[in-house]
Amino acid sequence: MAITGGYITVNGIKTYYETNNGPHNPKGTIVALHTAGRDCRQYHGMMDLWEDQYNVVAFDMPAHGKSWPLPGNVGITDYKEYGKFVWDFIQTMNITDPIVIGCSVAGNMVYYIAEHYPVKAMVSMQGSTYIKAMGSSYGATVDLLDNPYVSCQHSHWDFSESLIGSKCPPEAHEFIMWGVCQECGRTKKADLSIYNNYDVTDDLNKITCPCLLIRGEEDWNVPEHYYHTAMEGLVNAKKVQFVPVPGHGHFIAVEAPEVICKLIDEFLMDCQ
Repeated sequence: MAITGGYITVNGIKTYYETNNGPHNPKGTIVALHTAGRDCRQYHGMMDLWEDQYNVVAFDMPAHGKSWPLPGNVGITDYKEYGKFVWDFIQTMNITDPIVIGCSVAGNMVYYIAEHYPVKAMVSMQGSTYIKAMGSSYGATVDLLDNPYVSCQHSHWDFSESLIGSKCPPEAHEFIMWGVCQECGRTKKADLSIYNNYDVTDDLNKITCPCLLIRGEEDWNVPEHYYHTAMEGLVNAKKVQFVPVPGHGHFIAVEAPEVICKLIDEFLMDCQ
């Protein structure tokens, strides 16, 4: 199985992306969005499993992984700008009828993208439609992530590890924690600024595409009732399905790619 990478310029930003098997896979194209502070390698497991089924395109958002930052060496801090960048990437890549999937902050963002852009389907993993009302603890610590006296990686090592599910295989656990080691404080601050100021609940009735909501049950950071709030607002979606996954947590696409691939494939086949 060959995962190939390349660069494309999106809105003046040199953007790194990876694909699994070209544009001719029979079941369509999935655009995969990574978690806060990380990069598109999180989807390698799923890309391998879907070699002959879906064309998976995963890319590094600006200031993440191998992508260039915005002018001034910064990342995107506004969720509307984030959503527009994703859609501009899709357009620049000439992707039609995209299935957009995302986890964590990207699991939030797929709601906004589905509200404002014509996607074929959306999959939210560990996502929510709002954060302000959560009483999140992030707000008091976001500014410290880019402080010269604070190590971004060490300051949230235990927090990140606490979000991993008990059934996560050791090699996946190590990869997730290696991602913590590689995080950039300025990038993480930008992502959590989006995460901590997010609310698209009022526009959920604009979403008409099929929506799959997946929750690793051991992710204490995104409780189940936020999924129910989302489902209550998705009144015009073609189909809405919520699937809890026991034994797994916040980084579920890395923790259990086989489970996630099966859930998404079955959902999309049922929507045809």
